[in-house]
Amino acid sequence: MQYAPKPTEEQVDALATSLSAGGSATFLNRIEGGLGCTMDVLQVTDRSGAAFKAILRRRGEWSRDENIEASRLELDVLRMLRHNDIPVPEPLWLDESGIFSEPATLISFIEGQPLMAPGDPVDYTTQLALMLARIHDVTPPSAIRRELRDYNVRESAALTSPEPPEYVAGHHLGPKLWDAMRSLLQDSKLEEGVFLHGDYWPGNTLWQDHKLIAVVDFEEIGIGDPGLDVATAVVNYRFEPWREAAENFLTVYRAETGRSLDTLDFWSFKELRRPMPDIERWLPSFKEFSSNPAITADELRAIHDTLIEEALATLSR
Repeated sequence: MQYAPKPTEEQVDALATSLSAGGSATFLNRIEGGLGCTMDVLQVTDRSGAAFKAILRRRGEWSRDENIEASRLELDVLRMLRHNDIPVPEPLWLDESGIFSEPATLISFIEGQPLMAPGDPVDYTTQLALMLARIHDVTPPSAIRRELRDYNVRESAALTSPEPPEYVAGHHLGPKLWDAMRSLLQDSKLEEGVFLHGDYWPGNTLWQDHKLIAVVDFEEIGIGDPGLDVATAVVNYRFEPWREAAENFLTVYRAETGRSLDTLDFWSFKELRRPMPDIERWLPSFKEFSSNPAITADELRAIHDTLIEEALATLSR
């Protein structure tokens, strides 16, 4: 990802003034490894003199076709989730005056870190599965629901073409994966209307003392079949040396929700498709948010290829 420039003192001062008349702010550091947003930690002081940390989030090129309304929706979703007792950052500010050239928001800073090398992967995936079940139990109000992307509709529309898009065709297993998804869709009944995180993987969670304390990064929110979020999580667990814990995640989620997850294979292919044509572009994120920070591009490609081949082999049985 190409990060946004470091915020200037003038921009930070303008943000602080917009947030609280008489307030101030300073840049502390940048959080690297993310693929969707540039995230900078600021020290903010309000007009009463109270100081706190906050995160300035600026959307990247992937969302260049989205406008300020997408950022506004993300903050509305955070408010909705907090109202439903889901531990997420507090929305603080939306850049409505164009201080930054990118769509920008300010959210509260939560003292926690992604836990990428858990001592007990079973307990770890149990906590993650229970949290996802809670998120999927949230019912968005109509004002939010009508603004959310429908992943079922988008995926069904994309797969009407027998020819894969260029980025999929550029991977040596891409055409086979595309054909498998088109075939699976014909036999799949997708559950509709469930609120989705859209990118539920360990790098988007925060932990303290091996306890899951928050879920973050809600820029890919939507509605649709919950198998999408489950598949995103499970595929990412299978990149790790404790792949067997993925089965525990599925067992706990199924028991908590009563869902059979018949669409898991379909959405797993979608997750495996996302980094095509070359998963090397995800390498910075894996170095920052995986149990193997020394992983190389070739190693990452090999794991990705193996997961695709295993999934295709399962379907052919």
